[in-house]
Amino acid sequence: MTIVHLQNIPRLHTTPLASVQVKDSQVIADVDDEQEKRFRLVFKPYQAMRMMTADCYSLPEGVTLIPNTVMEVLNSSWIVELIRSLKQVDETATFMGKARHFIVPLQDDFLEVVAWGITTSDLIEPEK
Repeated sequence: MTIVHLQNIPRLHTTPLASVQVKDSQVIADVDDEQEKRFRLVFKPYQAMRMMTADCYSLPEGVTLIPNTVMEVLNSSWIVELIRSLKQVDETATFMGKARHFIVPLQDDFLEVVAWGITTSDLIEPEK
């Protein structure tokens, strides 16, 4: 397992004030960047997601997270586990070959998503 910082994603604020939803085969996380500007992370199509409190989150020995960054897990054991489960349901399915494992630190929580990809966009502020 190797964790790498995704360079094309803005750094997260120490307190990103996240809002996470699952909708239409997507995981959508609205967060704050370092300058407290709101932006959206969209993971799609997703195959799995999990949210854990920081109190319950641990990594294998020797693996460290990069603070305030969206990361990708290379050689993910979670993807291996999901592929194993998929083969029991549909041994001819190959879509997990496109899957990537992402970690998003959200201060008191950690969001993990297995999806084909991630995109970002600015949030449109509602009119006041």
